Formats: sequence, C-alpha cells, structure tokens
Amino acid sequence: AAAFDWLQKGHYAEAVRSFSRAVQLAERFGADDDRLGQSLNGLAETYRLQENFAGAGAVYRRILSIRWSGPSNKGDPAVADLVDRFVDVLSLAYFRGRQFGEALRKYLEALNRTQDAEALYLAMSGILIKAELTAEAEDVMQRAVRAFPASRRARYKEAEMYRDSGRMRKALETFQEASQMKASASMTPELDVLQLSFIYQRMGGINTDLVQFDAAIAAYKKALDLSPENADARIALGDLYLRRGQQAEALGEYARVLTTHPDRALPHYRFADANLQMGNFPEAATSAARALKIDPQQRKARYVSGMALVRMGRTEEGQKELQEYRKQESDAQAEINDQRDVLVSNRGASALVLNGQAEAALALFRKSIEAHPGAAALRLNLGLALGMLGRHREAAATLQSLLDTAISDSFLVYKSLARDYESLKDEKASQKYGALYIRKIDAALEEELQ
Repeated sequence: AAAFDWLQKGHYAEAVRSFSRAVQLAERFGADDDRLGQSLNGLAETYRLQENFAGAGAVYRRILSIRWSGPSNKGDPAVADLVDRFVDVLSLAYFRGRQFGEALRKYLEALNRTQDAEALYLAMSGILIKAELTAEAEDVMQRAVRAFPASRRARYKEAEMYRDSGRMRKALETFQEASQMKASASMTPELDVLQLSFIYQRMGGINTDLVQFDAAIAAYKKALDLSPENADARIALGDLYLRRGQQAEALGEYARVLTTHPDRALPHYRFADANLQMGNFPEAATSAARALKIDPQQRKARYVSGMALVRMGRTEEGQKELQEYRKQESDAQAEINDQRDVLVSNRGASALVLNGQAEAALALFRKSIEAHPGAAALRLNLGLALGMLGRHREAAATLQSLLDTAISDSFLVYKSLARDYESLKDEKASQKYGALYIRKIDAALEEELQ
C-alpha cells in the first residue's frame, strides 16, 4: 500500500524502493503468487514514469516470463527469449529469404530449449496463422497437443487452426475429438457446458460448409441442448432451416433469439429475410427497419427492406432503400479490392527486396502507400525493408509515423523501432521502445487466447 501511495504522489524514488522491497518479500511465496505480480507491475510502472526504460524493460521481461511459462518453470528467462525469437520470425513474414531462414533457425532453437508451456504455444500458433506462417503454426500446435494430450483447450485450438487454414475435414475431425474430452480440473461446470456448446456450434458450421446439412442440424441441436442461451448457435440453426426451405422452423428459431436479444441487429434481419421469402411483406419490412435502427450498416437488411416495400406497393420508398443497398455493396467491394491491392503490393515489393532490387521495392512501397495511406502493413513493411537495407534513420522515421498518426501500435512496430534505434546508437530510444514492445507482445498473446 505504501508503494502505491508513493507512486500516486509522484515520489518515484521512494516508490521504487518500496516496490523493490515488496518484490523481495513476495518472492518467498513463489513466482506465481499474485502479490509478486502486483509488486512487479507497480515497479515496472514506476520505472516507466521515471523514464528508466532499461529498468522497466527488465521488469516487463520478468513479468512476461512468469505469465507465459509452464507451471514447472515459472519465471524461466528462456521464455522471454523465445518470445523475442518468435517476433523476429513474424517481422519477416513477407521477407522469406536468408534472414527469415536464420530467424526461423534461432526461433526453433529457443523453442527446443524452453520447457513446454500450453498457453504460450496456443497463442503463438494463432498469431502465426494470421501471419500466414501455416507450417510454423502447425509445428507449435502439435507440440502443445503432444505435451498436453488431455487438454481439451489445446485440441479445440488445434481444430480452430485447421479451420482457419481451410482444412475443414481435419478441423471437423479434431472438433469431434475435443467434444469427447473432459474439461480441465480448474474449469467450472458452467464454463464446461458453454465450451462444449461452442464446440458443437463449430461442428455445425463446418458441416454446413461441407454441405452435410443433417449432421449440421444435429450438431446445432446438441449445442442448444447443452446451452439453450447460445444465441449464435440458434441463429445458425435458423439459417440452415432457411437454406433448406424450412421457413417456419427458421422463423421459430429467430423468434426465440429475439425474445432474449432484442437489441441485436442480426436476428431482426434474419427474421425479416425469412418473412420476405414467405411473402409476409409487412412483417419483413418492420423487422428489417428494426435491424437498421440498431445497425444502419446491416446492408442485407437494407435489401430486404427495399424488396418488401416494393412488394407492398411502396415503390418509391423501396427503390430508395435498394439504391442505398447498392451503394453500401459497392463500398464494401471497394474495401475488399483495396485490401487485395495492399496484399499484392506488399508481396510484390517484398519480393523485389529479396531479389536485390532495393530502389524498385521502395518505390513500389511508397506508391502503394500514396494509394492506401491508412494501410498499416505497407508502412510497417517499408520500415522493415529500410532496416534490412541498413537505412535505419529512414526506417525509424517510417515506423515512428505509424505511432504518431495512430495508424498502428503493433508490437512489431515497437520491436522494429527498438532495433533501428539500437543501430543508430540511440540507447535511450532503443530501451524505451524495447520496453514498450514487451508490454505490447504480452497483451497480444493474451488477446489471442480470448
């Protein structure tokens, strides 16, 4: 309490001494004791406010190691080193040349010498999938499954990985295995039921994608038997009924969702769509209007509204709604085209870097940034490319602009800035961004498990 009091009063020297004593006392109770975590967080925050970034970084690394290590090696410093090597691989995801190979080798070495940590493995795998590093994601996921064979969470995350990478039948098989596994001893019965319901919901979705409708309906019904309040599973079941031409059954499912979730736009839209297909135009128009009142960007509800109004003879109102629907559709398609253009530009410019065509690569990055000024990935990869080419001052300026304009505050930006400022011999800036990077990657790993 005294330490936090000193911190709030801005007496940082006294706060550091008090938090340091608290850390020493808490260490007697083990690395996973809550008091140690609170004291370390207080100490790190005090160092940050003092602008003692070297001290803050060291404490953040210790917090990271405690939080993401396994139960048998709490606080192992090797964990923080593994995370560093992991981020090095991620930063080169678009530049898969010699440097990527070297970064991958160091990452695998760090992975092999660090004791198994389930949560860390699962979080890393999810982030690797998003970076389109599929082989690396599967490798770390298989490590988790082998090390923790009784973990339903690990098996569930494995299934999610297969689903996200498009391997639907493998995902379905793995979800089925997860559904037969027992919950961990620490999981409450309530959470156990919710998790199982969600697993069956996922199985329903995959069976739907595979056009195995009977199996999908059975899975959704099982999800609802376990948790009748699972609104997403009930909406999905209604969607499947609607797809099979069973409008009355679909309406029944949507109506049940609306009794408990009247403030959600989606079930109102689905209810409207089913009524439109059944020729109940006034009901369709009313429900579509409710959906649009909750979410004006629910463009499919805009289409239902327009069609229902036209069928009711309110042609001018209906055409106005349909015109707005076409505009929203056009805007959505333009956004998809922009995303595709950014992806193509990133890949093309990165390939030029790897082929030794540095100036052509930088020119392509800059041209693409002019066309897509808010695309964080383009600016990040331009900064990374400049750093790879030894142009660290330009790299730092490019990356700093991402933070200054609030376009991105990704852990990759902070890690890269720390590296560039180190090359520029700016020790304080390097320490600052290195410390902030640790906080950001810690938060990103945590978010991945949500």
